[in-house]
Amino acid sequence: MPPNLPYHFDFYHYPILFSVYLQNRGFLGMLPVLLGAIVGYIVSALIAPNTVNFAPVTTAPWFAVPHFTFPSFSGSLVGTAIFSIAVMAIATVPESTAHLYQISLYVDRLATDTGREKYELDKNIGFNLILDGMDDTLKGLFGSTAGTNYGENNSLMAITRNYSGPALISAGAIAILLGFVGKLAGLVQTVPLAVSGGLAIYLFGAIGMQGIALMQEHKVSMFDPRNLAVGATIMVIGIGGNIGYEGGFLPIPFLQGLFPSGLPAIATAAVLGIIVNAIFLIFKPQAAEATMLDEAMASAD
Repeated sequence: MPPNLPYHFDFYHYPILFSVYLQNRGFLGMLPVLLGAIVGYIVSALIAPNTVNFAPVTTAPWFAVPHFTFPSFSGSLVGTAIFSIAVMAIATVPESTAHLYQISLYVDRLATDTGREKYELDKNIGFNLILDGMDDTLKGLFGSTAGTNYGENNSLMAITRNYSGPALISAGAIAILLGFVGKLAGLVQTVPLAVSGGLAIYLFGAIGMQGIALMQEHKVSMFDPRNLAVGATIMVIGIGGNIGYEGGFLPIPFLQGLFPSGLPAIATAAVLGIIVNAIFLIFKPQAAEATMLDEAMASAD
């Protein structure tokens, strides 16, 4: 166990309390995670002053242009860089797809609760992947790596039940503008690790809970050996590899020349999950076996 893990758990209850007790309380109900971070920051500064260092704020300029870099196709590790980023780009496809299905589920549930017509956002999965690809292309041109719509944002929307398109667009525009404020970037660097770790526990945990809700809603059978195989592959390689190997990189001996640091465990798990599932889709089980499986699931229900 990391030595500071208990402190993460100590600070993660602030956003949880705010998200539960400020729900449906207007504007404040939209800020549980931010309020939790502020309270955690203050408490950490009071009980352990050495955890807060304002040097990054004092040395940072008020205005700072983010560091942009353009692609470079030279150097001994250019092949490694291309393949590594390509693997991450492929891994973002199921992640982005899952995020859209999760948001679609939660938006439609809110619409049902409030007596409105369902939006069925999951029908736009193709358009979502196109935009995701365009986003990855633009990021690559300016020195970044492949990304997604990020599950932490899904968690915030699920916690606050705020799925407003204009609010999301405004937040994105404000975030871009704030990226040029050097003092703010310095202030973020002063957030104690226990506070940011506590927020991460809550937000990443909420992502997992949304995944469970999605499987329940679509009645994904955990009695199906195919689903068990795909899930087991992703969980063991992704979680185990990320924890068990330094930096979360899997050392693959016969790929050491191309990937000297190893393959990223989470991205590798996603790709292997896709491959395993594709094998089952191409080489489908015999009809008799499928019938027996359906009967077993029916009896379990």
